[in-house]
Amino acid sequence: MKLAGCLATNNTLHMKTHLHILLLILLSSGLGFKALAQTQCTPTDAPFYEAFDSGIIPQCWENLSSIVHTSPENFWMFNDQGDYGSANNGRSVGTFAKADGSNPNPDSLMLISPEINLTPLTTPYLSFEWYSDNTNYPGDNNPLIIDVYDGTTWTNLDTLSGDSTAWLFQNYDLSAFMNQTIQVRFMVNQTLTSNHPIYNDILLDEVRIDNCVSTTGQDGSATVCITGDLVNLDDSIIVKPNGGGYWSYPSQPNLVYGAGFDVSTLNPGGTYEVFYIERLVCYDTTVATITFYSYDQAGNNGQGQVCENEPVGLFSFLSGNSSLGGTWYDFIGNQVAGSMVTAPGIPGSYDYLYVVENTNCDDDTAVVNLNVFECGLGIDNNAFNQISIAPNPATTHINIQNSFNVSALKFEMLDMNGRTVRLENSALNNTGKVTLSIDHLEKGIYTLRIYNTDESKTFKVVKQ
Repeated sequence: MKLAGCLATNNTLHMKTHLHILLLILLSSGLGFKALAQTQCTPTDAPFYEAFDSGIIPQCWENLSSIVHTSPENFWMFNDQGDYGSANNGRSVGTFAKADGSNPNPDSLMLISPEINLTPLTTPYLSFEWYSDNTNYPGDNNPLIIDVYDGTTWTNLDTLSGDSTAWLFQNYDLSAFMNQTIQVRFMVNQTLTSNHPIYNDILLDEVRIDNCVSTTGQDGSATVCITGDLVNLDDSIIVKPNGGGYWSYPSQPNLVYGAGFDVSTLNPGGTYEVFYIERLVCYDTTVATITFYSYDQAGNNGQGQVCENEPVGLFSFLSGNSSLGGTWYDFIGNQVAGSMVTAPGIPGSYDYLYVVENTNCDDDTAVVNLNVFECGLGIDNNAFNQISIAPNPATTHINIQNSFNVSALKFEMLDMNGRTVRLENSALNNTGKVTLSIDHLEKGIYTLRIYNTDESKTFKVVKQ
């Protein structure tokens, strides 16, 4: 008679008490368990892998309990999410095994693998993932006991307990069982918690028995210039072993997001080691040594049309992120003091170069092309050129200053796509100052054209 059958079918209190005592003795001593560990399946050659993805107990596994009552909670379960702290384990129902905290009676549960022949392996290892998180009574944990049966004796590998919000990886060297046929059991003894064990479900997944072989990962190093806060660790810095691992920065784990390494709080020019960890059946670590520097950008090239001798703010023609610490050069290569220039007095196309220097990184450049054209000669050019706007950049309004009271002024405002967003055709006669509201406009760069029948003048306006 198999003891498993007795445990699952006999409901008398007398038998229940004796079996409970018997199971605890057997679990603690490892004696007399040969019959209990045997299955009706033939041994399976390693490598061996079980992911518990079917939602039912896998073939040739044994599921035993010290409680003779047949309630599902008294056995390992394969289609249950978990309760309390284990409910938020991040995996889907039916993709792992669960030892439920029994209610009302604590029990001891065993999940025993099929017989596995280790002969094909040269460096046999056991690995698995487990989850335990008692959020109601932290530290008051059910133990997960891992044993190996060699056909004669049960040998304890480890007893695990504790709380974690993440699945934990465990692995064990099985070289002591080289060339043998073994079984592995996972037991949860729920008689050992101070409070009720219902608050501490134990979850099990990814059971694997295979060779522990060092893979072909190659360490690497890189000096990286970045425009933001993240270094891309997947940017050919190392040669990954198999590509199924994860990045880790143990001293500050929160700085790693997938393949992104957040360096916003680290010192530019410093050297940092980030680890790529494979954990198939045993760990293999590849090291990426990173030195990073901030990379300031000049921005994106731009162009615009301006009148001869018109004051021009060159930054207004650039798009994207532009560092303000660079240097402007005019169309013949002379350095410009600041970003305000006066357009040439001869119509034509003129390029202004903006250079941002980066320490330990390449410099960045951008070009502003000014198309200078003749705007008219009907009135005193000096008077028209004295028309100015402020503030620029602006948020809610722009003041148009007409110091010489140029007559019959009109204005129009266009967005970057050439669409008119503001038009004023009424003549602005003898007006020294006009306030133009722009609070309704979206943030961006606009063209403001002020004109009359004789002349026109354009400005690039930055709306913040």
